[in-house]
Amino acid sequence: MTSEQAYYGKGYDKSVSSTHAWRTVKNSAEFVIPVLKPNFKVLDVGSGPGTITFDFAKNYLTEGGKIIGVEPTQELIDEANEYKAKNGSPSNLHFQIGSIYELPFEDDSFDLIYCHQVVIHLQDPILALKELKRVCKPNGYVCVKDADLISSIVYPEKYQPLADFYAIKADASISTDSKAGRKLYERCIEAGYDITKLQYSMSHWLCYEIEYKLKWADATINRIKNSKENPYPNDPLKNQQTKEEAIELWNQWKDDKSSFFNLNHFEIIYKK
Repeated sequence: MTSEQAYYGKGYDKSVSSTHAWRTVKNSAEFVIPVLKPNFKVLDVGSGPGTITFDFAKNYLTEGGKIIGVEPTQELIDEANEYKAKNGSPSNLHFQIGSIYELPFEDDSFDLIYCHQVVIHLQDPILALKELKRVCKPNGYVCVKDADLISSIVYPEKYQPLADFYAIKADASISTDSKAGRKLYERCIEAGYDITKLQYSMSHWLCYEIEYKLKWADATINRIKNSKENPYPNDPLKNQQTKEEAIELWNQWKDDKSSFFNLNHFEIIYKK
């Protein structure tokens, strides 16, 4: 049986969700803007801590539009609702429990489906992509974005093991595909998406400004220290050594004036 939430298979982890809480429409969903209208009914599948969902509701769905964020984990729904409450509780925003494998909505319910860094973590991505298409209205849009972890760059070269750490940790888990980004287009075709209605693009997160380097490194270090994620789960000694080395390198990286981090993403927009 496919796990509802393999990414949090060891339980909800605040140190993981906190590394997602900096995300906004501008840095994570800009590819959606050309097809988004302010009166759309939108579904955010895998809304996490809710920051992107909130941004859509407050700043983009301003003419009668509304958005629902779904997660299969109650703690994430609670975290998103807390963020909503602290920021004015827009009436066009709602969070609820829901599985990407069996969304609790009728066929043809939404003008736009947004799914960010979710398919990358799924045991059955094809089933999930079919379900996204099911709840999308005719002439509506399915918008999906996945990272390609294995192609990350951390520079100067002496910090490249930090990129390798991402890929090794992903490959050691059952919940993350380090090559998911490059596979996204192919997976959509396998899920029955009409190739003539698919738009394919790439974007990236480039972290080089001092303020953002400090935030990125500190959040990542906290996650390494406190999450249940392990690069070598079957070798405790190597696992601990690798984590300690990564923490030391992140501390050096954030203080290095010439350093940067680049993470590539692949995106699709499908018009149903």
